[in-house]
Amino acid sequence: MQGTAPVLAADEIHLWLASLQPPTERLAVLAAMLTVDERERAARLRFPEHRDRFIAGRGLLRELLAAYLNQPAALIRFNQGPRGKPVLVGQPAETCLHFNLSHSSDQVLYAIARREVGVDLEDMNRRLDYAAVAERICTSREWATFQELPAEQAREEFFACWTRKEAVVKALGEGLTHGLGKLEICLQGDDWVNQRVGLRDAAGREWSVLNVPIEPGWVAALAAPGVDWRWRGWRWNAG
Repeated sequence: MQGTAPVLAADEIHLWLASLQPPTERLAVLAAMLTVDERERAARLRFPEHRDRFIAGRGLLRELLAAYLNQPAALIRFNQGPRGKPVLVGQPAETCLHFNLSHSSDQVLYAIARREVGVDLEDMNRRLDYAAVAERICTSREWATFQELPAEQAREEFFACWTRKEAVVKALGEGLTHGLGKLEICLQGDDWVNQRVGLRDAAGREWSVLNVPIEPGWVAALAAPGVDWRWRGWRWNAG
């Protein structure tokens, strides 16, 4: 989709996938949207590819939010939320936007909602000792099930599980009472990857998490309060 965000309903979460390797001309446009502090932060990054990805990621976020807020991207301001998550400054309560993002390799996934939200994106081709990570993040029951899976299925289900748990952590923040190894939201039934799973935070509030299809070789998950929300997704090609 080019440059115009669709209307965001209260029960919707919008997902936007974008490249962190835009053409040089496009990167310059995104850099011009950044604040002085953001440019200084980018300049401190040692490697040019890291610097360019930071510029692209932050510039794309500004561009995307600007489309929803109908204001210039350079005027958007962020603050630190109570759980350490960045939040938008100066929004009226009735139109308040929440956002979260995750990047992996050369892509970034943004989630935009009118409720708290967490999203995680992973490149399944990355080098990773996924069995060792699975043992660390899985509950004892999840780990026992995981060990019985064929190798290729185990890799796919690991990434589905890992992204779920990361999305929940990013959504709940301090509201997660235990570590990932106590959070049982994976490997429950034959078709669990395609199912929404509910959970409650430390205050007893209901949340849910699900995996979302992205592209071949990629996996993502989305978490938010309630079980009544739905999601829609696009690729952001503004500029």
